[in-house]
Amino acid sequence: MRTNILLAAVLSFASLAALADAPAPQVPPDKVVQQTATSMFDMVNAKKAELQKNPQELYDEVGKILLPHFDFQRASLLVLGQYARGASDAQKKGFQDAFYKYLVHGYSDALLKGNYSEHNVQVEPYRAGSDAGKATVKTKVMRENAPPVQVDYVLINENGEWKAIDVVIEGISYVLNYRNQFGPEIQKNGLDALIKRLNDDAARGQVEQPGKTQASGG
Repeated sequence: MRTNILLAAVLSFASLAALADAPAPQVPPDKVVQQTATSMFDMVNAKKAELQKNPQELYDEVGKILLPHFDFQRASLLVLGQYARGASDAQKKGFQDAFYKYLVHGYSDALLKGNYSEHNVQVEPYRAGSDAGKATVKTKVMRENAPPVQVDYVLINENGEWKAIDVVIEGISYVLNYRNQFGPEIQKNGLDALIKRLNDDAARGQVEQPGKTQASGG
């Protein structure tokens, strides 16, 4: 199950990066994903040999596409949950930076090891809800000799630009999973220790993906 979630997460974050080309919220999110999801895969496939020799270039390339169009500040606060209330501004920024590095390194490495293309992602027609400032884009990640994986993107409209704040894989929110994973660690060792651990793990390439367990909380 962890391998399946990793595969879906890799493809979902690559498709989220496709939102970089959205010029305005009037462009339906599903069309944006459908038209531009190839950019991440094309970049990796065209430079795979070079990127394998220089992982930092891979992280930089992924970051250039992902960072401006994923609201890591908001997502990191959602992951911290109740622990954000007692954190200083420096700790919040430290966690945001460490969490970003942790995710980008983990998903970039997995993306490089795979052989993915836009054909792995099937975008379902988008149906707008009552809230014009929020969107959910539903997709399916197609896998060889295995059932597809349902991946939903949760996006918000920030000043005329769609930005992602969560990825829900088979009904499992990555925000809630990481909150569930990090919460006990913060309670036991403190937020500064978690920040250091995430930075160290990212530097060593030891990024553990969230498991199947999910819990709610705030």
